[in-house]
Amino acid sequence: MKYFYKCIAVALIATVLAVLFVPGADDLVEQVFQGYVGRAARR
Repeated sequence: MKYFYKCIAVALIATVLAVLFVPGADDLVEQVFQGYVGRAARR
């Protein structure tokens, strides 16, 4: 279970750094997040 939480933390940190330093990454993250939220809302 610790491995799972470490992977989530690494993915979250990588996402934050990508949004801060990579142009256009914030739009991609927003599209992916809205896709997951929209799919969950339809269920």
